[in-house]
Amino acid sequence: MTDDHQRIDRDRIEDWGAGFFRADREGFLRIRPRGPHGPEVRLVDVVKALRERGHSDPMLLRFPQILEERRKRIQRAFDDAISEYGYPRPYRGVFPVKVNHERCVVETLVRSGREQRFGMEVGSKAELCLALTLDAHPEAFLVCNGFKDRDYLELAVHAARHGRKVLLIAENPQEIRDILTTVKKLDHRVLIGFRTRLHTEGTGRWQDSSGQRGKFGLSTMEILEGVSELEEAGMIDDLVAMHFHMGSQVCDILNLKAAIKETARLFCVVKARAPKLDILDLGGGLGVDYDGSRTATEWSVNYSLEEYARDAVYIVKETCDRARVRPPILVTESGRALTAYHAVLVVSSLRVVGRHESRDYSKYATTAHQIDDMKVTLEEIDDSNYREAFHDATQLLREVLSGFKLGYVGLEDRAVAECLYRDICFAVRKRMRRQSRRTHDMEELERQLAPKFVCNFSVFMSAPDSWAVQQLFPVCPLSSLHAAERIPATIGDITCDSDGKVDQFIGRGRSENFLWLPVNGEEDLEYDIGLFLAGAYQDVLGDFHNLFGTVNEAVIEVEHSHEFNVVQVEEGSSVEESLDYFGFAPSSMVRDFDRMVDRSLGRERVAEYKGSFLRVLHGNTYLNRL
Repeated sequence: MTDDHQRIDRDRIEDWGAGFFRADREGFLRIRPRGPHGPEVRLVDVVKALRERGHSDPMLLRFPQILEERRKRIQRAFDDAISEYGYPRPYRGVFPVKVNHERCVVETLVRSGREQRFGMEVGSKAELCLALTLDAHPEAFLVCNGFKDRDYLELAVHAARHGRKVLLIAENPQEIRDILTTVKKLDHRVLIGFRTRLHTEGTGRWQDSSGQRGKFGLSTMEILEGVSELEEAGMIDDLVAMHFHMGSQVCDILNLKAAIKETARLFCVVKARAPKLDILDLGGGLGVDYDGSRTATEWSVNYSLEEYARDAVYIVKETCDRARVRPPILVTESGRALTAYHAVLVVSSLRVVGRHESRDYSKYATTAHQIDDMKVTLEEIDDSNYREAFHDATQLLREVLSGFKLGYVGLEDRAVAECLYRDICFAVRKRMRRQSRRTHDMEELERQLAPKFVCNFSVFMSAPDSWAVQQLFPVCPLSSLHAAERIPATIGDITCDSDGKVDQFIGRGRSENFLWLPVNGEEDLEYDIGLFLAGAYQDVLGDFHNLFGTVNEAVIEVEHSHEFNVVQVEEGSSVEESLDYFGFAPSSMVRDFDRMVDRSLGRERVAEYKGSFLRVLHGNTYLNRL
């Protein structure tokens, strides 16, 4: 990589972008929904076009062509591995609907994968209803996981009777008995699978999804007992699938290999008693390299998609060959890997908190001797004494603050001392940056001085995992990526919550406490910022903190470079919609408002007041620029 290329890609877009994103030589971020050899457009052009149509940020941009491309890549990886190792059975992908329920997402995946019999996985009655309305291939698997009641089981059996390829996965011993009861009641057989509770544990944030502490799955003894129950009921031929799930985002390939090996061995042993056993569902876990480091850390993975597919195919084939058992059809439920890349959240900065501004404090009369000492410290800072100056200034400020609390120091002294301290810190940081080695002091000072860019969005609605599980998302501006000068910053949202922030960012080999934003000019500190790889789980987990609702969404397709089609736009929640969700019906609110208004203010004032109320009630929950 050339020095010029490195300068343009300081945000490591090529590391995390999987070929879908790149920075061009003018510093604009481009998206390539068909991959590195497909057409591309600048994201700023997409955002500009939407704004010209009257759609404000925050906005979520969806690129369904990326969904299609990710599904094809996974299918191709398994097809290539099957060809390489002479595996005699096919691979079938299914999409776990829980990862993203958006109609655009589910329909795109099912439609584009119809030829490959791409299926769905559901874990609730609502998700089952969703799946049954989509035009999947008749032979596509409909995997039914999760806890099940009578209505769930009966609907699944009815779906099987009407031609859907339903796989009812028993998660616990009681479900085996419930399935048998339902099948007998409705007089229709159904394909049954057992979810195994492996000894192999996962890695990363969701490692407890597997292993003996797992919430789901049958123990070895429960599998044996389940097989016996099916034999006694004369339904052993209905047991066709074994399934395991390691949890989302498994970062280490060694854990995946061990789990596949353990389940493949279980498959071979159980098949001796269940002759129709023919499907091995490897579940989810295929991770996404959010930080581009290719390491076995929480938000990265130390393997490629191709390595994962080769290992799965080879391990299952080798295990079955040793046991002289016919290898099964392979199934995966790789929801995160399918959907993460397709969505980009775009937000704009509204204001900057904590930006360094020089102030004239000479007009304030001060009496504390510490003020004079701090002025001298500021004047005498140089490359030889800046560390000592920082320590002296810290001590002097502490003395002023202590004196203020005790009543010995006045408000003007405190205000001037705080300004002087900040000036000293910036002078110290300037000299510290000249050093090649980053010290703890420098890191801490950068963190303290980094301005917070307040952006027009809610972390809790649009990037809840950033707050809830400290997930790292790639974050960078959409333009000026070639700028040589950068400033460290953090991102704050507009909720009234101190947790409404993004303050962990992708670094080189580790996370960083700030984002390095390009400087376009002394006064130009307005940015359009993208939060990338936001397509998995964020839609379904978002909440209405401070009643900030869903954001504007646009579905974008790119057929030719520099050209794009806005296929669909969905407006975000209005204030009345957010309130209605919590029981405040708009019609009753207007009546209550009319009852509470003080009519003595006069008709004109009342009309202005109500007009303002209705304008806000019908408007977007996010902020408009003044």
